[in-house]
Amino acid sequence: MMKKQLIVKAPRSRRFLMMSLMVLVMAMMTAACKKEFLSEKPSSTLNVPSSLDELRLLLVNPVDIRKSPSLGELSSDDYYMTRAEWSGQFLPYFSNAYVWKADIYEGAADVNDWNMPYTQVLYANVVLQQLNAISRNPANATAYDELQGTALFMRAWSFFDLAQVFAPPYDGQTASVKPGIPIRLTADIGAGTTRASLQQTYERILTDLSEAAVLIQTQKPALNGYMPSKLAVYGLLSRVYLNMRDYPRAGLYADSALAIKSNLINYNTLSTTAAVPFGYDHPESIYQNMLVTANPLTYVITSQGYSVDTLLYDSYAANDLRRSIFFAQNGKYINKKRGYSGSINISNGLATDELYLIRSECYARAGQDAKSLADLNTLLLNRWKTGTFSPLSGLSGKALLDRVLLERRKELVFRGQRWNDLRRLNMEGFGISLTRNLDGEVFSLAPNSARYTFPIPPNVIALTGIEQNSR
Repeated sequence: MMKKQLIVKAPRSRRFLMMSLMVLVMAMMTAACKKEFLSEKPSSTLNVPSSLDELRLLLVNPVDIRKSPSLGELSSDDYYMTRAEWSGQFLPYFSNAYVWKADIYEGAADVNDWNMPYTQVLYANVVLQQLNAISRNPANATAYDELQGTALFMRAWSFFDLAQVFAPPYDGQTASVKPGIPIRLTADIGAGTTRASLQQTYERILTDLSEAAVLIQTQKPALNGYMPSKLAVYGLLSRVYLNMRDYPRAGLYADSALAIKSNLINYNTLSTTAAVPFGYDHPESIYQNMLVTANPLTYVITSQGYSVDTLLYDSYAANDLRRSIFFAQNGKYINKKRGYSGSINISNGLATDELYLIRSECYARAGQDAKSLADLNTLLLNRWKTGTFSPLSGLSGKALLDRVLLERRKELVFRGQRWNDLRRLNMEGFGISLTRNLDGEVFSLAPNSARYTFPIPPNVIALTGIEQNSR
């Protein structure tokens, strides 16, 4: 069979460059979906952008990248929908994920929760590969290093988010024998696909981020957190270690991040009636990223038939401004307003409030009660109506940890973290069971169930032969 040649030139115009990049990646992904292509090496005539400026544009493209899986958020307990809405979902895996079915895809051939994060991995690998062909010199050293660090950060971000849905929760004692995810480190789409172990998966994530921390010299986010900074690297390292349940390191990286930026929004300065309380650019933002669009999560914002969990809503005190800034009544339903990105889509980006909560949790686990309470009170003072908040005191041990975790859930609602928290906390014996009730038909998800790990899309299994997750 004659090998196909994928030729895309690199025009200097931003518009034409971005069009060419999308054509290139679409062509590569289309070819990769054909079995005969997997046995062939890519053509040597494949041309991609080769200057630092052009490669940087590849990583600021918001259309094809900066998208993380939404399956975890779809399956979490922060919202519910009626049976009528559940039955009318556009794609089967929306409704099936909602009730934690064993087979969520029902033969679906195109699953963006898998495809889009791996597209970001591909873009990052293309940049890293092309950098090898560019000479690093004193004139371009800073830009070169920042670009290399950015590609490593974005690859690590995708690997981490993929591992939260397509790999089991991390446990240091068993990670070496449990399956992780495919770790693609090459732009060669003809390279074979295998699953790394869970330990190897996290080692790669940490290696990429450790290298990025050295390469990226920009301390604070520029362009509204649209490109990663050293602050973002520290923030993501803190999130990763939290989900590995390595709390000492999670706390240290949260502390390092907050040493660079510790801004918090005083919610008394925000409108409690606005449908979009937050703009894209706000003082707490560190790095922007979105979940893959999923209809139920979008409709929770605007539609009857979808509602924020009522027990969660009732957990906000009357003087807690988050109650009216995060949510709005819609008849008998409670809708979510647009969140920290100002978008209708769910953002799982990094912000300083999350780092305060990570550090507070890690202090609580280490028995440093005063420091834990100080972080928690600093956050809550900026969330309650002026003059109504009484600082928390006298909490210690499990009572303090439980309060931190409650505030974490209330603060980070619809921020892409709840599913991760359910996985790690149940590994520690919290025993959180989930239940859905659809007109009397009850579905449940037991703590530590195998269904906390989603199946890999069947077309990926068919093309690569990699091991499927047990459900």
